[in-house]
Amino acid sequence: MLPNPLPQSDAYANTLRALGTRVRTDAIGHQGRCLIQTRHIPLIGPVNLISRGPVGLAAADEAAYLHSLDLRGPLIVNTNSPETPTDGLIRLSRPKSVALLPLCEPRRMRKTLHPSWRGALNKAEKGDLRITNTAYHPTHHAWLIQAERAQQKSQGYRNWPIRLLDTFARENPGQARVITAQNSDGPIAGMLILCHRPWSTYHIAVTTKAGRAANAHTLMLWKTMIWLQARGYSTLDLGLLTGPDGLDRFKLRTGAHRHHLGGTWLRLLPAFRRQFPSIQMPSGQKA
Repeated sequence: MLPNPLPQSDAYANTLRALGTRVRTDAIGHQGRCLIQTRHIPLIGPVNLISRGPVGLAAADEAAYLHSLDLRGPLIVNTNSPETPTDGLIRLSRPKSVALLPLCEPRRMRKTLHPSWRGALNKAEKGDLRITNTAYHPTHHAWLIQAERAQQKSQGYRNWPIRLLDTFARENPGQARVITAQNSDGPIAGMLILCHRPWSTYHIAVTTKAGRAANAHTLMLWKTMIWLQARGYSTLDLGLLTGPDGLDRFKLRTGAHRHHLGGTWLRLLPAFRRQFPSIQMPSGQKA
C-alpha cells in the first residue's frame, strides 16, 4: 500500500488550498505521487516545498523526478528516506526519524506491545476511566488547545497554528479526532489525531497528574489504535523521535518502528547552480 504521510495527503492539500497556498499534486509513473506547495515570500518570490515526498518511487525514479521539476523559485525538500538521492542539493538540516505504527488485528497488536507498555495498559483498563472519541470542534475542545499551548510554552516546542488545525477540521469533516480520558471529575487527558486514509497522525497530547497516575495516555492510544484499524487505516504516524527519552520510549513500545527520514535539502535556481557548481556536491557538509 502506498505510504501516505500527512504532508503528502489529499486532506493536507485540501487544507492548504483553503488557506490560499498553491498546491500541485503530481502523479508519477504507475503509483508514485508528490505534493508540492508554493508560497510567495516578500522580496524573494515563490518558494516551493516538498515535505516527506515523493512517495511510491524507487530511489532512481525519485532522483529523475526531482531533477526534472521545472519550478519558479528555489525548492526545499524534506526527504522521506535516507535513500533519496540528493545530488545537486544543499543540506539544510540533518535527518530525523519518526515512529510508524502498523495497524493490524487487535490481538496481534497487543502481542507486539512492550511488556511494560502492556502492563500499563492492563492497569488502565482496570480503572474507572471513560474514553471518548469525537470529531474536533474549536469551541467544544478549547480546553485541549489551551492546555497544549501551555505545554508548548513550558516545554519549548512549536506545533501547528490553530488556524491550520481549524481549517483541516473544516475542510476534512470528521477527520480530526479528539480522544478524551475522563474520570468522575471530568477530563484528565486528551489526544488529537488527524486522519488521512490510509494513514493517520498523532498530533496533540496533553495530560494531568491524575492522567499520568491512571495511565490515561496508554489507554487512549490503545483505543485509538483499535478504532483506526476497524475503519481500514493501515498506519499511525506517531511523529518525530526527538525526545524527551520517555516520550520516545512510549511511542516505540507500542510496536512502532523507527523510520529514518532523509533530512532537509535546498535546490537553488538553475542560474545559481551554474554559477556555483561546487555546491552541488553535498558530501561532507555539516549542517
